[in-house]
Amino acid sequence: MPLSSTPLTELLSMAARVGIAPCPAELSGLMRGLTPAADPMVVFKSLTRVVVPLICDASTVWLSAAGQRPSHHSFRVAGSNGREHGPGLENGCSTNPAAADLTATLVGEDTVVIPVNPPIAEGQLPYRGLFSMSFHGIPPTLAHALIGHLLVERASSLVQREQLVAKATNLHRALETNREIGAAMGILMARHQLTSDQAFDLLRRTSQRAHRKIVAIAVDVIETGELELPEGVEVLEPHPTPRPPRRHQHLRLAR
Repeated sequence: MPLSSTPLTELLSMAARVGIAPCPAELSGLMRGLTPAADPMVVFKSLTRVVVPLICDASTVWLSAAGQRPSHHSFRVAGSNGREHGPGLENGCSTNPAAADLTATLVGEDTVVIPVNPPIAEGQLPYRGLFSMSFHGIPPTLAHALIGHLLVERASSLVQREQLVAKATNLHRALETNREIGAAMGILMARHQLTSDQAFDLLRRTSQRAHRKIVAIAVDVIETGELELPEGVEVLEPHPTPRPPRRHQHLRLAR
């Protein structure tokens, strides 16, 4: 999605490091560099690579999904001597994602920390965390924080979009599966004079015996009009004659 030119985007572009032209197209290009995925960590990993080295020298993201222990990923720029520049983010950052205020942006002498706390719709995986950008020799400004916020919001929107697409795809597959199973049940009901419960139970027992999914067996029934029964499976499951209740030992001794 193209980024419209506004005074804010022009300010962000001009405030960025040397190497980013002062035009909104560059910010739009950064956003297009994000990897769309339903997994938040995949998207935010790509974000750490997008901002280094154009915006900052190093970047780290911490994410916790569904209240689990936070996981993190870091990316840094390497100098001409092969050594990585920037602070040791994995061990040197004092920010604790579990205890941090996820509503406040922290701007330090060499680091900008931005909360990742997107609104999650019903049925989506909740996640939260922190995204940081570290600078070597150049102190960050408020504009850098605004750029970070813009990119974090874009990353969060990509996660939400991909999760909604995955949910819609799963619902569509479930609907198609239910239709196929329902059609196969109708064929079995008409062919063998079964109730709906008996027809589904026949598909279930056949699936278990043949070690195949019910939907695969249902497709075969739809295509052939018949159900090939595996050995040991009958159309109606025989019910054994119930045994008489067992007498307790003390009752027999009393007699």
